[in-house]
Amino acid sequence: MNRSWLKSAAAKFLCNTGIDRAFRTAGVPVVLAYHRVVADFASSAATSNPSMLVSLEMLEKHLDWIGRRYRFTDLDELGTRLEAGDPSVGSLAALTFDDGYRDFYQLALPLLQRKGIPAAVFVVTDYVGSRRAPIHDRLYLLLKRRSRELPRLTQLPNLSEMEPYTALRTMLEVLPLSVVESIADALEAEDPLPEEACAPFRSMSWEELEQVQRAGFTIGSHTRTHPLMPNEVRSRVMDEVVGSRETLARKLGGAAVRHFAYPSGNFDSVSVRAVAAAGYRFAYATTPRRSSEHPLLTIPRTVLWEKSSVGAQSVFSGAVLDCQIHHAFDLFAEGYRQPQAFRQENGR
Repeated sequence: MNRSWLKSAAAKFLCNTGIDRAFRTAGVPVVLAYHRVVADFASSAATSNPSMLVSLEMLEKHLDWIGRRYRFTDLDELGTRLEAGDPSVGSLAALTFDDGYRDFYQLALPLLQRKGIPAAVFVVTDYVGSRRAPIHDRLYLLLKRRSRELPRLTQLPNLSEMEPYTALRTMLEVLPLSVVESIADALEAEDPLPEEACAPFRSMSWEELEQVQRAGFTIGSHTRTHPLMPNEVRSRVMDEVVGSRETLARKLGGAAVRHFAYPSGNFDSVSVRAVAAAGYRFAYATTPRRSSEHPLLTIPRTVLWEKSSVGAQSVFSGAVLDCQIHHAFDLFAEGYRQPQAFRQENGR
């Protein structure tokens, strides 16, 4: 039976019976996360990680559906209401875009301005203005092109037997960034990526970010280099969160940087405390799990992409989107297994 048909049928069942409402947590706003916005999903998915993409057309469908059910707001208002314990915060929705890709400036920004919808961009500061592709995009490209066996690592299954996306996620969820970069370097040494292959993944320039900020959009930190923080030593974690915040403040005219997003949404107690020590007031993850010590530094988000809201016949489904936003499909999913991070394995 077709997977999209099953998802559509499950969404309709959950919505029609009201079971989906059981997954909605009172006093918790809807915070949505996107990555790249593209003109055409099919052509972009041929050379990019599909789960990072949403077409401009699908994004507008999301915005229209959500806007009929929630009031869009910016992260500052959202945070203020969360701090005050305002129960009406559950009627609000906020948009965020991770990594600072240039296609936000080219495609998403005009759409959001036309509709009058606020949003936040979480920036990986070392990539701003660079011609390099972020490590997760670069490694995905290399894995799709690979013609050699991947290295055998004792803490991982055989990567060479996996599809590119699975191998990528397996490495990113367990290995420190330095090891991931060394694997990418080894792959590229044997089969260099042409410059044009990396062009779609470039970040905005500082000038473009300044224009985004002047247009009233929030700029937040997404670290300096996008490591998964539970995999890194404490000193690296502090450098990532402090360095990115200082760079953003310096480059953007001394603006207060109050918001932080954990790369891939992953956090642990060390990274949360580092974010607190760095001076951020609000931080965002991609899991309903929150820190009892710092609940405002573990605000949950839902990551959306092109096919996360499609049902039967691969067309947009409001019922599927509703279930995604409220994690109702967790009812049918296997229990989430938290990756065993490098730091915990090695006592760092």
